Amino acid sequence: MAKRPNYGQERAERQRRKTARRDERLAAKAERRDKGRPPGEGEGAEAPPPAATVTMPADAAAMHRLGQALAFVCGPDHAATLAVQRAVESGGAEDIARARAMFLQLGPRDQRAALAIAAAAAPSLA
Repeated sequence: MAKRPNYGQERAERQRRKTARRDERLAAKAERRDKGRPPGEGEGAEAPPPAATVTMPADAAAMHRLGQALAFVCGPDHAATLAVQRAVESGGAEDIARARAMFLQLGPRDQRAALAIAAAAAPSLA
């Protein structure tokens, strides 16, 4: 009796090789991406900026500009926007601390955008 070819095994073998090549490509891509990243950072997650690099403005005018920028970036009903606006109105230490905490809970991209907008809106001293 003549031996019949088993096409199912050949197909399974091709698929296994294709999957292995894809896995190798993805591993190489991840290695290239992580080459410049400092050790200890999570996979795909943005690390929050150190607390020393994010500073909340001290004066009421700068806080007001930051509140307007947050309203643009996050929306007028966002918790961080409302906290900053309340801190501007009251000027109390508790409200300022709460606004700072809410601001630090924002993503790094939103923080940088709001601070850039607030800085651009600042009157120049020149």
